[in-house]
Amino acid sequence: MGSGRWLLMWNLIVHIPDSYPKTFEMGNGKTSIGRATTNDIVVEDAAASRHHAEIRVDEAENRISIVDLDSTNGTFINHKRLSGECPLKANDVIRIGQVIFNLISPGDENEIKKGASGTHLFTRELLLESIDQHAVLLYDVARKLNFATSLGMIVDELTVLIKHSMGVQSCEIIMKDMFGKFDGSGGATLAVRAIQNRSAEVSPAEMYVPVLSGDDVLALMVLKKERPGTRAFTRNHLQIAIAISHQASLTIQRMNLLEKVRKEEQIRQLFTRFVSPSEVKLLLKNYVDTGELPPLHEEKVTVLFADIAESVGMAEKMGVKKFASVLDQFYNDSADIIFKHNGMLKYLGDGIMAIFVDASGESAPEVRAILSGRELLGRIKTTGHLVLNQRIIMGVSINTGVAMVGYIGTRERAEFNALGDVVNVVFRMQEYARPNRIVVGPATVAAIVDKYPTQRIGAVTLRGRESSVQVYEVLP
Repeated sequence: MGSGRWLLMWNLIVHIPDSYPKTFEMGNGKTSIGRATTNDIVVEDAAASRHHAEIRVDEAENRISIVDLDSTNGTFINHKRLSGECPLKANDVIRIGQVIFNLISPGDENEIKKGASGTHLFTRELLLESIDQHAVLLYDVARKLNFATSLGMIVDELTVLIKHSMGVQSCEIIMKDMFGKFDGSGGATLAVRAIQNRSAEVSPAEMYVPVLSGDDVLALMVLKKERPGTRAFTRNHLQIAIAISHQASLTIQRMNLLEKVRKEEQIRQLFTRFVSPSEVKLLLKNYVDTGELPPLHEEKVTVLFADIAESVGMAEKMGVKKFASVLDQFYNDSADIIFKHNGMLKYLGDGIMAIFVDASGESAPEVRAILSGRELLGRIKTTGHLVLNQRIIMGVSINTGVAMVGYIGTRERAEFNALGDVVNVVFRMQEYARPNRIVVGPATVAAIVDKYPTQRIGAVTLRGRESSVQVYEVLP
């Protein structure tokens, strides 16, 4: 008799949001469900009535059924609203509000021992079945994951959600970049198989479920039941895990997309400091394709240098606030002009350095540098930049040659730079460019001599350099 009674004993596993599953054994007779504390199973959900439903077990007839007690919001069996009394069978899903009840008969010993063990390929049918069976759970999962602002928060939320919804003692979410930790031994064999086959691998006490985006495995969910005598993973457990992995995939993809947009915007702002808007698009495309900023590389360039003469004395005489305003105007004028002529810009205290290289559809770099220099001087002459009756004096020096150009530093703190003798020379030439003159080196004058009037200043010795340099002035 004892054995026969056990075969007819039913278990009701109750899944409540933010709580671990609870198991209730139902013997012969009635089991009441509702919000009132006098019920056998108390449901603390706003959608539950005080006396909501009743499950009836008839051992003599080997029958189990459920009846709704005229509840306000209804009782749902396998997604259909209950009307009157309805017979139940193993694995039926009952829903009252957001509380889910899974009906399990412990009489089938083979099913208990085997559970859902084996390989389960992520077929479209299995995914749809899992989502369909656990729509309420997915609603709760999606609601919580939507507040996650980082991959770390996603992992933390998923860990708690899985432990609560599946009643497992151990849950680990392993991101793609950590898959190398699996050596193929022990439980790792199932993990490797799950990743390689894109399948859920289940043993009685362990489950490995990949988080998929198409054919790409974004992460792996590792679930373990560590308490002795715990029921093996069932088909219902598998469905829950697959449904959660689907929602996790959507959230991780969203987070990766947001991170990509954030980095692109960060890089866009970085580029905008140095290059014209049209050049930003090209550099950003290269960054998106390679994930790297253009490194230092050797290239023939024309370098323009311009600075404000005696800026220290001006700042002392004018005061920091007024001089900062003058410097800001100088930077804005320089950016407008340099970018107009498709040059790259670097701010240097009280001066600027611009780099011009060959560009499709553009004039020669030397010509664009001369045009930029003329406009810089012209902007000062027309606006005056008068402060306290003191006119700003500036000089423009230009030199052409081979330099190392590119971005140095980290992605977050990268700086555009140019290094080499051609850069050192153009800095030293500046002393011959004042007041308000444009001076150029020999390679530059060779490229523009037939386009602009020039006159030879002569061979000059520059500080820090042994050999002299021929310097020319570009006439107004």
